[in-house]
Amino acid sequence: MAESLSLEDFLEKHSITRTTWDNANIEWTTLQAVAEDHENQSSNLENSAEFIAKVIQKFNGVHSVRWRVKNSEHLMAKIVRKKSEGNPKYDDITQNNYFEKVADLIGVRALHLFKEDCFEIDAALKAQWDPIETPVAYIREGDSESLTSSFTSHGFEVKNHPAGYRSIHYVVESMPLKRRIHSEIQVRTIFEEGWSEIDHKIRYPNFSDSPLVQYFLEIFNRMAGSADEMGGFVLGLVSTIGQLEDKIRVTNKEKDEAFKQMELALSTLENVKEQDKASKESVATLKMEIEKLKQGNQAISLAMNLSGMMKLTAKRNLEDILKPIDFAATHPRLADLLKPTETDITAANLRLAEILDRTQHRTLAHLSKKKK
Repeated sequence: MAESLSLEDFLEKHSITRTTWDNANIEWTTLQAVAEDHENQSSNLENSAEFIAKVIQKFNGVHSVRWRVKNSEHLMAKIVRKKSEGNPKYDDITQNNYFEKVADLIGVRALHLFKEDCFEIDAALKAQWDPIETPVAYIREGDSESLTSSFTSHGFEVKNHPAGYRSIHYVVESMPLKRRIHSEIQVRTIFEEGWSEIDHKIRYPNFSDSPLVQYFLEIFNRMAGSADEMGGFVLGLVSTIGQLEDKIRVTNKEKDEAFKQMELALSTLENVKEQDKASKESVATLKMEIEKLKQGNQAISLAMNLSGMMKLTAKRNLEDILKPIDFAATHPRLADLLKPTETDITAANLRLAEILDRTQHRTLAHLSKKKK
């Protein structure tokens, strides 16, 4: 508990020099009061932190979420250092306003697998909260200009982190109860999280400045950065392979469809060939029928002409037969007896027409039977 801790023990425990303490210009009792109030609010802060973490966990691209409520002694040490550095935000800090000035009483970390995931998380986070400060994207010295440009285009303030790690920091505000609470949300890759946890464990809050430790931490930092780069490369490689496989599938599908069309065209040509053969046979048969019909028509015409000639000849013969015989000179009485009347001539014509019609009908029937 902070109230049982002496100033000397506090300074020694947190590696704060007397010079730093004097420059902070703050009463020890004020620090104790801040720590006591913070501990009394810890339950409410934990509930708020858990709520924020649950919301963020549902964002696309988020792998996992961690949260913590700031330790009261770490809060005291931070206030001393900020005041010693001359940060005007901390000038008049007391137990009545510290929760409005310290941005990370609640700390939430959203971890993701690939570097590019941070932009999707950024959109989701801004849809839920309005940051009260411009989000800061920390990069390491030597990062590409394209990464810096991407952060800038998404509205981040880009800074080189002194410890050399990549992370995005947001400060959001919530008011679950009467007291307004500020929370810091950090978004980083799993590799960066691993490295920063080790770095934090070694250097913070005691700020180890051993050159040898610093050297190996920098090597570890580069390894974590390389792992991030490799993760992004593998992700891009998988995407490229997937696109190539999709193109191959589309090409194979188009090839199979082309084969089907060719087979259909070949089948159609074969059908046309068979139909052409059948058509030729039908045309030949039709020509034969036409020839037969022509021959039949000629025979019918011949029969009709013959019938007409027979009618004409019979009529003439009848006229000759019925021509009055000049018996008047030799047999006057017999001439009168043989002279035909109008009734006789009419009956003879009717009989002749009946004979000719019957002859024509028999001729046509005979020709039709012969055709079959």
